[in-house]
Amino acid sequence: MRQPNIVLVMTDQQRWDALASAGVFPVETPTLDRLCAEGTWFRRTYAQSPICVPSRMSFFTGRYPHQHGCLDNDTSVWPEAPSFVRSLRDSGYHTAAVGKLHYTWFHDLEIPVSGELLRRFGFDEAVETTGKMSQGNLRASAYSEHLRDKGLLPAYHQDLMARSEAGPLEAYARRPSMLDEDDHIDGWVLGRAEEWLHDVATDKPFFLWVGPPGPHDPFDPPAPWADRYRPEDMPLGPLSYRYPVESDAISAAIPDASPRQIQEMRTQYLANVSFIDDRVGRLLDVLQQRDLLADTWIVYCSDHGEMLGDHRLIWKGQLLDPAIRVPLVMRPPDNWPHPRGRSSDALVELIDVPATLLDLAGAQLPGGQGRSLRPLLEDVTTGGPAVHRETAAAELGTRVMVTDGRHKVITTDRAVALDRVFDLADDPDEECDLVSTDGADLPAVESLHDIARQLTASAPADLATPWRHSTPYQRWGRNPLREPTVQ
Repeated sequence: MRQPNIVLVMTDQQRWDALASAGVFPVETPTLDRLCAEGTWFRRTYAQSPICVPSRMSFFTGRYPHQHGCLDNDTSVWPEAPSFVRSLRDSGYHTAAVGKLHYTWFHDLEIPVSGELLRRFGFDEAVETTGKMSQGNLRASAYSEHLRDKGLLPAYHQDLMARSEAGPLEAYARRPSMLDEDDHIDGWVLGRAEEWLHDVATDKPFFLWVGPPGPHDPFDPPAPWADRYRPEDMPLGPLSYRYPVESDAISAAIPDASPRQIQEMRTQYLANVSFIDDRVGRLLDVLQQRDLLADTWIVYCSDHGEMLGDHRLIWKGQLLDPAIRVPLVMRPPDNWPHPRGRSSDALVELIDVPATLLDLAGAQLPGGQGRSLRPLLEDVTTGGPAVHRETAAAELGTRVMVTDGRHKVITTDRAVALDRVFDLADDPDEECDLVSTDGADLPAVESLHDIARQLTASAPADLATPWRHSTPYQRWGRNPLREPTVQ
């Protein structure tokens, strides 16, 4: 039997409930609705880190962050490191990527000349971009050259710095993006992916990674999407500021934000989600026009979530569910003989996705810790949640999170002690920390703490010390790329 084609869409910073099927937000995602109806939605999927690079390096290598060593956004694994993409290529796939990988662009080596590294990592061809550059740093890529060719680059950079300075709470006032749908980075990436699918040869199976950099901040949807939602229609999550942000966290506190400001911010984030969803729908259209849906898997996920004002926190860098849980929908080929249109409450780790793709392709990733979801995808039972994993784990620096679906523990450095404990059944919004109320002395909690302590021993580090990025401006004492242009 021929190996199936695979199209993987990985957004950046999309929380698990930012899709219509979750029923939490009044967000329109007809493409995701279709994928859920024609596939399986895994509702309790945990990324292995709430930060871009550690999560993505786990996805590529099938390993936990402490194994591959990338604990922050300033590192990457070496190009010879184990990679599920290389495993697919070695098993006969033509492999390609369009959009954000977050592999080379933080390093001195600029993206336009990084093709050889990506080939060594497993991609036959790649058009890599940066993310949405929320810090205002502008790096060269095919996308920046697209803007340059159209005379948009200087104005876009100024707008980027202004949005970075203003922060996400001002996203509503600054709507819409100065760029139209086709020039916006998400539209541009998905447009290039659409072209690739239109032209790709089908004499061998293909794997395409599609990486729209949204809905990551800055929350800057283009017109007409920016006016899609009304602030007054946005629900609010927990608003007590209980969990102060640590100095090294990639998140921020907004303790003084009004409920209205949080609602306004949410309209722009969700508008970006809907814009991406619309453009992903065009990928399905091309596949359908070319009669490729019959033997193509479509997978939609994200690298981590977004706090989006819950607990008066924004961005990522937290082991709380809004930042660590992600959407995961898998749509099988039309010729798949097993059930469709299902949702699963089984505990899933994001590294289970590449393990599943390799299983479907008949390939393997040496040392990978992921578990194939194929048994769940093929399961014909309709009872309670099937057991895929007893627990799911994630890491932030040297802190560890482990949950069994009912209880959730977050440890201090290297799992020495318990930092926070939640009963997710009674407290799904994580408002009552059982450690602070002396309610954490439970056998289930101690068992989870033991699992957290044993994680590094049960899955020891097995890769070389990662590649640490070095950017010139770190030695300059200033970054002129972020300084306003003198008129």
